[in-house]
Amino acid sequence: MFTMENAQKGRSLVSLKDEVKQKLRNDIIQNKLQPGDRIVETEVAKRLGISQVPVREALRGLEEEGLIQTIKYKGAFVTEINPVEMYHMFSLRAEIETNAIEAVLPSLTKKDFGELYDIVDKMKNGVKDYAVQSELDMEFHRTIIEWADINIYLRIWTMLNTHIRRYITILNPQVRILPEEVYQYHLDLVKILETKEIEKSKQAFKEHIMKMVTK
Repeated sequence: MFTMENAQKGRSLVSLKDEVKQKLRNDIIQNKLQPGDRIVETEVAKRLGISQVPVREALRGLEEEGLIQTIKYKGAFVTEINPVEMYHMFSLRAEIETNAIEAVLPSLTKKDFGELYDIVDKMKNGVKDYAVQSELDMEFHRTIIEWADINIYLRIWTMLNTHIRRYITILNPQVRILPEEVYQYHLDLVKILETKEIEKSKQAFKEHIMKMVTK
């Protein structure tokens, strides 16, 4: 919880900055802060019960991530979504994930596949909640990236998915991705991975990822 009392109990400026940044990032991903919305530093600080310093630092971090843009004499605004840029983000994500699959698939065990099936089972149980499905979707794909143990892949993938999740949240009412479809897509992906056929698996993941920008 964001309060000055918490800050005074030993929470560092860096920690506060990260927490504010995560909160604002989540609000942008969930479209609570929409493209073009202005983020007023003083209002955020007042609402969270903290000083403006960590808010200012958080906004700088979000600007580096491309989620907000600061316009001189006007303030900080949530960035618009650029469809062309989004296409390239999805393409880069597909490249990272297929490279990771090629690296790890030969060594995956039944236990590893079981871990993926556990995530898919959670999707089935939370089938009516799109927000839950979105979180589990990211957990599924992040797990595979983490198995590759290539730090730069995970760092870039994490940044890309902030933008991708935001894009999907905004687009979802138009494309009507049903939660049960998210479950079925990922169930099919695990079954393909279990074949241990690298090229088949890479193609399946690429098609799955690019589906959102090729409709």
